[in-house]
Amino acid sequence: MSDPHASVQEPLLQIVLRRLVGSFRKDAVTPEFGRLLTLQAAGAAGDALIALALAGSLFFSLPEDAARGKVALYLALTVAPFAVVSPLLARILDRHRASLRWALIIASVARAVLAWMLATRLDTLYLFPLAFGILLFSKVTLIVRGAVLPHLLPESRTLVQAGSALSRVSALGGIAGGLVGLVLIKVFSPRIDLLFAALVYALATLPSLRLPSPKGRRPVHETAGAKARARSVAVRQAGAAAAGMRMLVGFLVFDLAFALKREHFGSLGLGLLVGSATFGGLVGALIAPRLRRVLKEEGILVAALLVTGVTALIVGRTFSAVSAGVLVFAVGVASGALKVAFDAIVQRETPEGGRGWAFARFESFLQLAWVFGALVPLLIPLSSGVGATVVGVVANLLAILYVLGRHRVRSGTIRSQTAD
Repeated sequence: MSDPHASVQEPLLQIVLRRLVGSFRKDAVTPEFGRLLTLQAAGAAGDALIALALAGSLFFSLPEDAARGKVALYLALTVAPFAVVSPLLARILDRHRASLRWALIIASVARAVLAWMLATRLDTLYLFPLAFGILLFSKVTLIVRGAVLPHLLPESRTLVQAGSALSRVSALGGIAGGLVGLVLIKVFSPRIDLLFAALVYALATLPSLRLPSPKGRRPVHETAGAKARARSVAVRQAGAAAAGMRMLVGFLVFDLAFALKREHFGSLGLGLLVGSATFGGLVGALIAPRLRRVLKEEGILVAALLVTGVTALIVGRTFSAVSAGVLVFAVGVASGALKVAFDAIVQRETPEGGRGWAFARFESFLQLAWVFGALVPLLIPLSSGVGATVVGVVANLLAILYVLGRHRVRSGTIRSQTAD
């Protein structure tokens, strides 16, 4: 008699893989952009495999007080990579034209080696430094991806469409990696899952090697002018809105995680949150190009904040595990669309010579905002519905402030043009 679970799991994995391949074929309109999509999907799958192998040891297997200490250490580990790599990347990425490609190659190779080492040292004190190294090089890939995208942008695609394609294959790659990881951990062990992650990271090196590699060094005045453009009012206002959303996401993740832990939902509740957030991020990436047809990138930022605010206020009044999943899904949709729009604003406003510096700077800022938001429920336990209400109030306030700020800038520009 066949295993009924296998008949359920196998079609689900096949559906995800078919969607991933179909999405890749549709979006890979040029060979260069197709290689970037492949790199992104493989990296996301590897990151999902790593996360599954480490899941449980930092949270649900421990009492709440001990879990808070472990989570605090985890938050420090998420900030530290940016503190290490951002100053270095900001200095070298835009100075040498070929540095973006080499950064992607080195990041893929390093993650493969570190994942293999982690598989053989999972029960030792090396776990945290090795996990830190993998996280560090994942952040390198995130920063470089934003900087290299306009250089590989197909002529038939806008920045929002290209960013949406990358987010889409990233979400699908993460889902596929997660499904494979669940099978590997259940049938074999977390060590086999980590070894498979090392293989996936190693395969990600292949598309990196075939990316375009411009030669030469940029003049200092070119990079200085590009960095000045990255400090424009439009970019700084969009960065503040994106940081506010990232802060709310960090707050919501840990507030709901501890709320579900207190309600004894355990890993089932965590799975609901992770699944809702992942699917929401995928939907957000899918709808971002459609929103761009009726809204500018700045309009997408406002819409994302308002959706988050209204949904959170409603859920705050009727909190349950199901409504928490609905809230996380809505926030995933909003944050996914907002991130695509924010990246497009930075890429649009910043010339090529300053994009590496800009993304190194902004990704560090966004990660700090996420950690700041996560620290609030870690230090101040809140009741279940109160946390969602706080998110709703802050999100709506951020939307209002952003609209007022943009209106002020436009009014000042009109007055200046009239005076001229």
